[in-house]
Amino acid sequence: MQGEKKQLLYTMLAFVCASGVFLMSILFQKMAYWGGGLTWYWVGVAITFAVGIAGTAFILQTLKIKGPEEKTLLTTLLISLRALAILAIGLGFLWTTFVISAGMSGF
Repeated sequence: MQGEKKQLLYTMLAFVCASGVFLMSILFQKMAYWGGGLTWYWVGVAITFAVGIAGTAFILQTLKIKGPEEKTLLTTLLISLRALAILAIGLGFLWTTFVISAGMSGF
């Protein structure tokens, strides 16, 4: 049971990081107008990628924890939540990269 609690905690932290990636991607677009240059824009980009990397680290921690042998509703839920977190973090990285490319190309 202890392993399931750790997996649930790390999965929830990964979800928080995934939502943080999307929120920061919106915020760093606004940060581009904070000063005369693009310094704050790139600070926002760095924070966004740092939050995404932290989420990836939490996902990797869930994979290192040995889960229970028997299939229960909780283990099925953990596997589903982990898959959703991986998808959300991956899409967050892709969205952030797209926003950077579009911003640098003049859109």
